[in-house]
Amino acid sequence: MSTAVFWVARSLRVPGLGLLVLPAPPAPAWLAAPPLHAALRLLLRRPGYPPLALPATIEEVAPEGQPPTRALLLDADPAGELGQGAQLALVEVVPDDLL
Repeated sequence: MSTAVFWVARSLRVPGLGLLVLPAPPAPAWLAAPPLHAALRLLLRRPGYPPLALPATIEEVAPEGQPPTRALLLDADPAGELGQGAQLALVEVVPDDLL
């Protein structure tokens, strides 16, 4: 499994915010580099669908009894929750001065 690709372990709809996507281990190195809430441009790839460009931010979640982990909050609707086999690739980190 490539560490440059964010493989989806699980996704959850967060009403009013978007789709929170948790990585399958190992998480890609690029997920740890930008600060929390950094804006990203991503490319979603999943079986049976064409690639889809999506905006996202980096967030941190702490499931009960587990250490905090970084996740992605997609600011778009990719037609439902994402299952295993879906992957997200980093296109770019959006500079703060462009927001």
